[in-house]
Amino acid sequence: MTDFIVYPAIDLRGGRCVRLKQGDFGRQKEYDADPIGRAREWERRGAEAIHVVDLDGAKEGRPVQIDLIREMAGSVSIPLQVGGGVRTLEDLRALREAGVGRLVMGTAAVEDRGLRLRAVEEAGAALVVAVDARDGVVATHGWERSSGIDVLELAEELAADGVASVLYTDVARDGMDAGAELEGTAQLAAIVPTIASGGVRGARDVAALAKLPGITGAVVGTALYEGRVTLEELIAAAG
Repeated sequence: MTDFIVYPAIDLRGGRCVRLKQGDFGRQKEYDADPIGRAREWERRGAEAIHVVDLDGAKEGRPVQIDLIREMAGSVSIPLQVGGGVRTLEDLRALREAGVGRLVMGTAAVEDRGLRLRAVEEAGAALVVAVDARDGVVATHGWERSSGIDVLELAEELAADGVASVLYTDVARDGMDAGAELEGTAQLAAIVPTIASGGVRGARDVAALAKLPGITGAVVGTALYEGRVTLEELIAAAG
Protein backbone atom coordinates (compact mmCIF):
# COMPACT_ATOMS: atom_id res chain seq x y z
CA MET A 1 0.00 0.00 0.00
CA THR A 2 1.01 3.62 -0.52
CA ASP A 3 1.65 6.07 2.34
CA PHE A 4 -1.72 7.81 1.80
CA ILE A 5 -4.76 5.70 0.99
CA VAL A 6 -8.00 6.91 -0.59
CA TYR A 7 -10.82 4.80 0.85
CA PRO A 8 -13.99 4.82 -1.25
CA ALA A 9 -16.90 4.38 1.14
CA ILE A 10 -19.68 1.82 1.05
CA ASP A 11 -22.35 2.55 3.66
CA LEU A 12 -24.72 -0.37 4.10
CA ARG A 13 -28.34 -0.13 5.14
CA GLY A 14 -30.81 -2.92 4.50
CA GLY A 15 -28.29 -4.63 2.22
CA ARG A 16 -27.98 -1.60 -0.06
CA CYS A 17 -25.39 1.10 -0.57
CA VAL A 18 -26.61 4.47 0.74
CA ARG A 19 -25.31 7.81 2.03
CA LEU A 20 -26.60 9.85 4.95
CA LYS A 21 -26.30 13.58 5.54
CA GLN A 22 -24.59 14.37 8.86
CA GLY A 23 -25.30 10.81 10.02
CA ASP A 24 -29.06 11.46 9.97
CA PHE A 25 -31.02 8.28 9.17
CA GLY A 26 -33.92 10.44 8.05
CA ARG A 27 -31.75 12.03 5.33
CA GLN A 28 -30.73 9.02 3.27
CA LYS A 29 -30.06 8.62 -0.42
CA GLU A 30 -29.71 5.21 -2.00
CA TYR A 31 -26.98 4.82 -4.61
CA ASP A 32 -26.58 1.14 -5.29
CA ALA A 33 -28.57 -2.03 -4.75
CA ASP A 34 -25.45 -4.20 -5.16
CA PRO A 35 -22.68 -3.45 -2.62
CA ILE A 36 -20.68 -6.48 -3.78
CA GLY A 37 -20.62 -5.21 -7.33
CA ARG A 38 -19.69 -1.78 -6.04
CA ALA A 39 -16.76 -3.21 -4.05
CA ARG A 40 -15.48 -5.00 -7.14
CA GLU A 41 -15.82 -1.79 -9.15
CA TRP A 42 -13.79 0.22 -6.64
CA GLU A 43 -11.07 -2.43 -6.71
CA ARG A 44 -11.06 -2.48 -10.51
CA ARG A 45 -10.61 1.29 -10.54
CA GLY A 46 -7.55 1.19 -8.33
CA ALA A 47 -8.71 1.30 -4.71
CA GLU A 48 -6.16 -0.11 -2.26
CA ALA A 49 -8.78 -0.55 0.47
CA ILE A 50 -12.51 0.10 0.96
CA HIS A 51 -14.21 1.70 3.95
CA VAL A 52 -17.47 -0.05 4.88
CA VAL A 53 -19.99 1.12 7.46
CA ASP A 54 -22.80 -1.11 8.74
CA LEU A 55 -25.34 1.66 9.36
CA ASP A 56 -27.90 -0.80 10.71
CA GLY A 57 -25.22 -1.99 13.11
CA ALA A 58 -24.38 1.56 14.21
CA LYS A 59 -28.03 2.13 15.03
CA GLU A 60 -28.56 -1.18 16.84
CA GLY A 61 -25.22 -1.25 18.66
CA ARG A 62 -24.07 -4.56 17.19
CA PRO A 63 -22.91 -5.69 13.72
CA VAL A 64 -26.00 -6.57 11.69
CA GLN A 65 -24.73 -7.21 8.16
CA ILE A 66 -21.85 -9.60 8.81
CA ASP A 67 -23.04 -12.09 6.18
CA LEU A 68 -23.01 -9.41 3.49
CA ILE A 69 -19.65 -8.09 4.70
CA ARG A 70 -18.22 -11.62 4.57
CA GLU A 71 -19.43 -11.94 0.97
CA MET A 72 -17.95 -8.55 0.11
CA ALA A 73 -14.59 -9.43 1.68
CA GLY A 74 -14.50 -12.66 -0.30
CA SER A 75 -15.29 -10.87 -3.55
CA VAL A 76 -12.24 -8.56 -3.59
CA SER A 77 -8.52 -8.98 -2.97
CA ILE A 78 -8.07 -5.63 -1.20
CA PRO A 79 -8.79 -5.11 2.52
CA LEU A 80 -12.08 -3.89 3.89
CA GLN A 81 -12.02 -1.43 6.76
CA VAL A 82 -15.31 -2.01 8.59
CA GLY A 83 -17.19 -0.29 11.38
CA GLY A 84 -20.71 0.21 12.65
CA GLY A 85 -21.94 -1.14 15.96
CA VAL A 86 -18.63 -2.76 16.94
CA ARG A 87 -18.94 -2.64 20.73
CA THR A 88 -17.34 -5.87 22.06
CA LEU A 89 -14.33 -8.10 21.55
CA GLU A 90 -16.74 -10.71 20.19
CA ASP A 91 -17.82 -8.20 17.52
CA LEU A 92 -14.17 -7.65 16.58
CA ARG A 93 -13.56 -11.38 16.34
CA ALA A 94 -16.70 -11.95 14.26
CA LEU A 95 -15.61 -9.35 11.72
CA ARG A 96 -12.07 -10.73 11.57
CA GLU A 97 -13.49 -14.19 10.97
CA ALA A 98 -15.58 -12.66 8.17
CA GLY A 99 -12.37 -11.61 6.43
CA VAL A 100 -12.24 -7.95 7.46
CA GLY A 101 -8.73 -6.47 7.38
CA ARG A 102 -9.18 -3.36 9.53
CA LEU A 103 -11.69 -3.02 12.35
CA VAL A 104 -13.26 0.29 13.34
CA MET A 105 -14.51 0.66 16.92
CA GLY A 106 -16.12 3.92 18.00
CA THR A 107 -18.49 4.35 20.94
CA ALA A 108 -17.21 1.43 23.00
CA ALA A 109 -13.57 2.43 22.57
CA VAL A 110 -14.37 5.99 23.61
CA GLU A 111 -16.43 5.10 26.69
CA ASP A 112 -14.62 2.04 28.04
CA ARG A 113 -10.85 2.31 28.39
CA GLY A 114 -10.50 -1.25 29.67
CA LEU A 115 -12.22 -2.57 26.56
CA ARG A 116 -10.08 -0.30 24.40
CA LEU A 117 -6.89 -1.71 25.90
CA ARG A 118 -8.12 -5.28 25.35
CA ALA A 119 -9.05 -4.40 21.78
CA VAL A 120 -5.54 -3.05 21.15
CA GLU A 121 -4.12 -6.29 22.53
CA GLU A 122 -6.56 -8.36 20.45
CA ALA A 123 -6.35 -6.57 17.09
CA GLY A 124 -3.07 -4.63 17.20
CA ALA A 125 -2.49 -2.43 14.17
CA ALA A 126 -5.73 -3.68 12.60
CA LEU A 127 -7.72 -1.68 15.17
CA VAL A 128 -8.92 1.79 14.13
CA VAL A 129 -10.70 3.92 16.73
CA ALA A 130 -13.40 6.19 15.30
CA VAL A 131 -13.24 9.71 16.67
CA ASP A 132 -16.40 11.49 15.57
CA ALA A 133 -16.57 15.17 16.47
CA ARG A 134 -19.18 17.86 16.66
CA ASP A 135 -17.82 21.31 17.61
CA GLY A 136 -14.63 19.76 18.99
CA VAL A 137 -16.46 17.31 21.26
CA VAL A 138 -16.59 13.55 20.66
CA ALA A 139 -19.98 12.23 19.50
CA THR A 140 -21.03 8.62 20.20
CA HIS A 141 -23.86 6.12 19.57
CA GLY A 142 -24.10 6.65 15.82
CA TRP A 143 -23.44 10.39 16.34
CA GLU A 144 -26.67 10.76 18.30
CA ARG A 145 -25.06 11.62 21.67
CA SER A 146 -22.31 13.88 22.97
CA SER A 147 -19.67 12.27 25.19
CA GLY A 148 -18.53 15.58 26.65
CA ILE A 149 -14.94 14.56 25.87
CA ASP A 150 -12.64 16.98 24.04
CA VAL A 151 -11.35 15.48 20.79
CA LEU A 152 -7.68 16.27 21.41
CA GLU A 153 -7.81 15.00 24.99
CA LEU A 154 -9.17 11.71 23.68
CA ALA A 155 -6.43 11.58 21.04
CA GLU A 156 -3.79 11.87 23.76
CA GLU A 157 -5.40 8.96 25.63
CA LEU A 158 -5.59 6.83 22.50
CA ALA A 159 -1.93 7.42 21.65
CA ALA A 160 -0.93 6.55 25.22
CA ASP A 161 -2.96 3.34 25.02
CA GLY A 162 -1.17 2.17 21.88
CA VAL A 163 -3.94 2.79 19.35
CA ALA A 164 -2.21 2.71 15.96
CA SER A 165 -4.76 4.68 13.95
CA VAL A 166 -7.88 6.79 14.31
CA LEU A 167 -10.64 7.63 11.86
CA TYR A 168 -11.62 11.27 12.35
CA THR A 169 -14.99 12.51 11.15
CA ASP A 170 -16.33 16.03 11.48
CA VAL A 171 -20.02 15.13 11.76
CA ALA A 172 -21.22 18.54 10.57
CA ARG A 173 -19.41 18.07 7.26
CA ASP A 174 -20.24 14.42 6.57
CA GLY A 175 -22.24 13.97 3.37
CA MET A 176 -22.57 17.75 3.00
CA ASP A 177 -19.93 18.51 0.32
CA ALA A 178 -18.51 21.08 2.76
CA GLY A 179 -14.81 20.36 2.25
CA ALA A 180 -12.38 18.48 4.45
CA GLU A 181 -11.75 19.81 7.97
CA LEU A 182 -8.03 20.41 7.51
CA GLU A 183 -7.17 22.25 10.72
CA GLY A 184 -8.90 19.87 13.12
CA THR A 185 -7.66 16.80 11.29
CA ALA A 186 -4.08 18.11 11.33
CA GLN A 187 -4.28 18.77 15.08
CA LEU A 188 -5.40 15.20 15.70
CA ALA A 189 -2.82 13.74 13.30
CA ALA A 190 -0.05 15.49 15.23
CA ILE A 191 -0.97 13.24 18.16
CA VAL A 192 -1.95 9.92 16.53
CA PRO A 193 -1.95 8.68 12.88
CA THR A 194 -5.27 9.76 11.38
CA ILE A 195 -7.58 8.85 8.51
CA ALA A 196 -9.72 11.85 7.51
CA SER A 197 -13.43 11.50 6.85
CA GLY A 198 -16.33 13.83 6.25
CA GLY A 199 -16.88 16.49 3.61
CA VAL A 200 -14.10 15.58 1.15
CA ARG A 201 -15.20 17.27 -2.08
CA GLY A 202 -12.54 16.31 -4.56
CA ALA A 203 -8.92 16.16 -5.63
CA ARG A 204 -7.96 19.48 -4.03
CA ASP A 205 -9.07 18.29 -0.58
CA VAL A 206 -7.23 14.99 -0.95
CA ALA A 207 -4.06 16.71 -2.14
CA ALA A 208 -4.19 19.07 0.87
CA LEU A 209 -4.76 16.22 3.33
CA ALA A 210 -1.98 14.11 1.82
CA LYS A 211 0.53 16.90 2.48
CA LEU A 212 -0.22 17.10 6.22
CA PRO A 213 2.02 15.08 8.58
CA GLY A 214 0.34 12.13 10.26
CA ILE A 215 -2.68 11.93 7.95
CA THR A 216 -2.56 8.47 6.39
CA GLY A 217 -5.69 8.47 4.25
CA ALA A 218 -9.11 9.87 3.47
CA VAL A 219 -12.55 8.29 3.24
CA VAL A 220 -14.60 9.63 0.33
CA GLY A 221 -18.25 8.86 -0.26
CA THR A 222 -20.76 11.43 -1.50
CA ALA A 223 -18.37 13.20 -3.90
CA LEU A 224 -17.71 9.89 -5.67
CA TYR A 225 -21.32 8.76 -5.76
CA GLU A 226 -22.55 12.13 -7.02
CA GLY A 227 -19.96 12.04 -9.82
CA ARG A 228 -18.14 15.21 -8.74
CA VAL A 229 -14.78 13.44 -8.91
CA THR A 230 -13.48 10.04 -9.96
CA LEU A 231 -11.55 7.63 -7.82
CA GLU A 232 -8.73 7.77 -10.33
CA GLU A 233 -8.49 11.56 -9.89
CA LEU A 234 -8.38 11.22 -6.11
CA ILE A 235 -5.66 8.57 -6.20
CA ALA A 236 -3.58 10.75 -8.54
CA ALA A 237 -4.04 13.75 -6.23
CA ALA A 238 -2.85 11.72 -3.24
CA GLY A 239 0.32 10.64 -5.03
